[in-house]
Formats: sequence, structure tokens, C-alpha cells
Amino acid sequence: MKFAEENSVVPLLKSKDGTTLGAVTAEPQNEQTAEELRILTGFPKVKLYVSTQPAVRALIQKLYRGDLRAFDKLEQAGPEQSNEFRVTTGEIPEEFPRGHTGRVVAEEEENGEPRPKTSSWTRAVESVREASLLSDNDYIETLAIMVGLLEMQTEHRAGHTARVARLVRAMSRAFELDERQQNNMLISAFLHDVGKRNDPHLTLLGISTNREHRKLAKRYHLTPARLFDAVHLPREVNRTLAHLYEFFDGTGLPEELSGDLIPLGARIIAVADAFDELVQNPNNLVGATLEPHQAIGRIEKEAGTLFDPQVVKALKAAIKTRPEQTQRAPAVLIADPSPDATSELELKLSAAGFQVLTARDSDDVVNQLGTNPPDAMIIDYALAPEDGLKVLKRARQVSRDCPIFLTAESPDPQVVTEAFKQDATDFLTKPFLPEVLVAKLQKELEKSRGESPAGQQQGQQAPSSQAAIVIEVEDSPQPVEQSSDLPSQTSVTISMGGTQGSVISGSLEGKRALSLMRALAAKRRSGLLVLRKGKNKGEVHFNGGHIFQAIVGEAQGEEAFLELASWQDCLYRFDSKQQPSRRVIMTPTVKLLQIAKLMS
Repeated sequence: MKFAEENSVVPLLKSKDGTTLGAVTAEPQNEQTAEELRILTGFPKVKLYVSTQPAVRALIQKLYRGDLRAFDKLEQAGPEQSNEFRVTTGEIPEEFPRGHTGRVVAEEEENGEPRPKTSSWTRAVESVREASLLSDNDYIETLAIMVGLLEMQTEHRAGHTARVARLVRAMSRAFELDERQQNNMLISAFLHDVGKRNDPHLTLLGISTNREHRKLAKRYHLTPARLFDAVHLPREVNRTLAHLYEFFDGTGLPEELSGDLIPLGARIIAVADAFDELVQNPNNLVGATLEPHQAIGRIEKEAGTLFDPQVVKALKAAIKTRPEQTQRAPAVLIADPSPDATSELELKLSAAGFQVLTARDSDDVVNQLGTNPPDAMIIDYALAPEDGLKVLKRARQVSRDCPIFLTAESPDPQVVTEAFKQDATDFLTKPFLPEVLVAKLQKELEKSRGESPAGQQQGQQAPSSQAAIVIEVEDSPQPVEQSSDLPSQTSVTISMGGTQGSVISGSLEGKRALSLMRALAAKRRSGLLVLRKGKNKGEVHFNGGHIFQAIVGEAQGEEAFLELASWQDCLYRFDSKQQPSRRVIMTPTVKLLQIAKLMS
């Protein structure tokens, strides 16, 4: 859009063979514009058609700004402004024929055949809109950021709109919508609460039973559309936002529409909004958060009266295929003295569906750990009065399994090493990409949910004749922002004879020692691994998942490690309280493990 406005040029049509782009401009002699347009669009050839400057501006307003009255305004400006422009591939006429018809007429196609003179503005508009879905995505991303920032300041509301939008996208797949229809639905989802009161949050369940809620719905139902009137929202978005409070049986508001007369977007958002309210907001209509199956049951009771039965079915299908929608939003505590440094991370976490908590000093962290321990933590080393390492130590006293990430600007190597000794999940050096930390956090939480059955603590013997260590990992390349030379991970199950305090021991029946080494490295473990095979004995020293030293017989270092990695059906004992030796193996751990895997 910016390029079109600055250069008064509008890409409009493409040739049948897809090799040439036709664009309308008031300056067809501008070869630089044609070349820049060719580069931007990727078409091998660009052909410029001529029009008047006011007509091109009106076209830009209509196509990119959504101003459906742009040409009406042009006609009101006088006949000299509203002449139809004959698009020509020949010489530029000095005067254009009068009598604007609202059509673009080209004298010939790219293949030399006459263009049908019925080519209308409508067809041209649709061709450009179909080719401009990227701008929709940019717009949606902007809305996500804006609404996320607004909701971050409100208790119980952070991440609500992002969750609703994700659920709307999942539910919309059941209705075979094209990309533009889905995008319009997402825009509506991100705007559905903008400008409305946070308390009470208006859903169909509340409006149908509470007179005050219904009164507020009458007052606020047009608020989002009015706030964004200047940016000319798509007509479908305006219709959706205006009819969010219609009941399926026709007793809602503002127009008492029923059934399929209610815009599909409004019907889908109404169900997604009610579901999220029931499972996430403790101040909802029932006064407590419900389990997902309970929320679905509550919504099903109103299918056919408040909600579209087909949309309710789509909700159930979406929840089944997207299990993260059925879980309470995980609480992530960001402990950092600088609000400016964490604002983008808070937004990304909120958009990813997390409940974001913040603490600006170590005392606040300790208080929150005591009252409401989070599901995960991100701690900055610069905290005061106690630094991040001391806070990490306190946090580990509360939970051994909680994912805890440490961050710092230009940290000393000793700080990083000490963090891993205290069982930090990972250490990230600022600045880092928030998306990377969010992805790592999601992976850690998924892993922790899948590792242990409910109520079974790490280290407890599983209820079977033979206990097991199960390490959930994946054979995939490391992220670009990986902060240490630790391996990508693979799913490993290792039989274990028993546990005692910080020691685990057992037998690697049918497995190589390499499997256990990969597992310990992937879990960022520190300690001493002792292996026994017959009369032979070897040891491997781990520090935060890094392999520091290996010894077997008279060999040590990389040579000893590669020999031990090949051992199979051996006994093992791992003691996390044994301090690792000084680092002798300088080969990066991930590379060392890859070499061992190739040799095996």
C-alpha cells in the first residue's frame, strides 16, 4: 500500500499465462516505477496502463483503504476529475473520453486478443484483494500486539483475546472458509472486546440471564466498529462485530436475527468467547473456572437457543484436536527489574496463551513463590537485593520440576556454570528473541506434562515391578538461539533398579550407554556417571548437561568417552551430588554425541 501511494501505481490484473502484471498509473513513462514494481511483485514483466491522477488515488483509497465511496467522492468533485480512463497500451491520449462508467477497459490483452469490455471495477477489486492477503496478515499481527498490550494490564484478562482468536481459527476449519473469510473472522475476534468494559465481561450466557448485562450489551455492541471507523474495516468484520450478541433463536440483540441470518463470524466468536470465559475467568457467571468438559456441557445446554448447534460441534472438534485449549493457562513469572526489557516478552507470552505474572525485585519473587507458585519462571541475574542465582536457589527449594530460565546481559562464565549447577533449565544472554524463549518454554512445559503421571513426583518409583526413567525429547536440529552446546533430544526409556536421594542406578539392558548420556545431557544434569561392564569401570563427568571429562582405564578425554558410549548391557550409577572435575573435554557436547552415534 505504501508503494502504491508513494508512486501512484496500482497492480490490477495479470496475464492469462501469469508472466505479466498489469498496473494502472498516472505516469506510465516512469520506467523506474515499473522496474521497482517488477522486483516487488516477482513478475517477469510489468505493463503500465495510463489513467488520471485523481482516478488512481481513488482506486488506492478503494482497494487499500476500504473506502467504498472513493469514486462517488471523485464524481462529486466534477466531471473533469471523474473521466473514465481508457487503459491503453499505445500512445497516451491528450484527453480522455468523458462519461465515467466505473469500468477499466484495456484495448488488448497480453496475448494480443481483445479484452472483454465487461471487465468491471468489481472484478478488478477482487483480483487485487485476492493477491493482497499478506497485508491482512500484517493487519492481524498489529491487532494482536495492540490488544495484547491492553489486556496485559487487566487481571484475569491477559491473553483472553489471543486464546479466543486461536480457537476461532481452529473452529472455522469446519466450515470450509477461504483465506479472506478466515482473516476477516480473526480481525473480528481480535476486536470483539475493544472499547468495552472489562467487568463484567459480556457473553451470551450472561446477557441471557442478567438484565444489567443485556443493558450493557445494547450500549457497547457497536463500540469496536465505531472506534475503528476511520480505518474502514471490511464490511464482513463490521457485520460480525455488530451482531455478536444475537441469540440463535432470534431473541438476542440488536436486531433479533436468528439462525443463519446471524453472521457466521458472530456465531463462532460467541461460542469461543463463552468457552474461554468459563475455563479461564474465576469471576465468570458461575463464580469459578470450569474444567473444559464442564464448560462444553454448559454451552451444549444452550445449543439451539443461544448458540448455533453446528458451531458447538465445531468447538468440540477443535478442543479435541487442540488439547492446549482444554488446559488452564500456565502461569509464567517474569522476574526482571526492568519493565522496558520485558514488555515484548510479556506480550509474546500472553499471545501464546500464558498467564503472565511479573516481579521487579527478589522480595516480590519470594512472596509469589510462597502464595501462588507459578508453572514456570524467567529470572534475570540483575535482580536485587538478592541476585538471580540466589532467587533460583530459593525457587528450586519450592519446586524441582518447574522450568526456570535465567537471563543476563554479558554474564560471566562462572555465573552460567553456577546457574546450571543449580539446575536452571536454560540460560539466555540478552538480547534474545522473545519467540525463541517462548518456544523453549512451551517445549519444557509439554515435556514436564508428559513425563510423569499426575501425583507422581520425579524420583519416585513407578507402580510396576521395574521403575523407569522416561525422557521425552525429539530428534531435530537445535534452535538458532540455543544457549549451550547441548544435544537435540530423543525419546529414551532406561530401566532402573532403584533410587536413593540424589543417586539413580540400574541396568542398561539392551541399550548402549550413549542413550543414557544423551538423556543426561538433554536434561542439563550435573554429577558423576559411573559405568561397569564386567571387571571394567568408567566414569563420565557432567556439568549442566555438558560433558567435562571421561575416564576408562588409562584413557581419558574424548577417547575414553567414545569407548564408554559404545558399552551395552552395562550397570550404571549416577550421583548428582558428586562435583564434576575441571573441564578436559573441549569438544562441544552436541558434536561429541553425534560422533559417538555415528561410531555406534
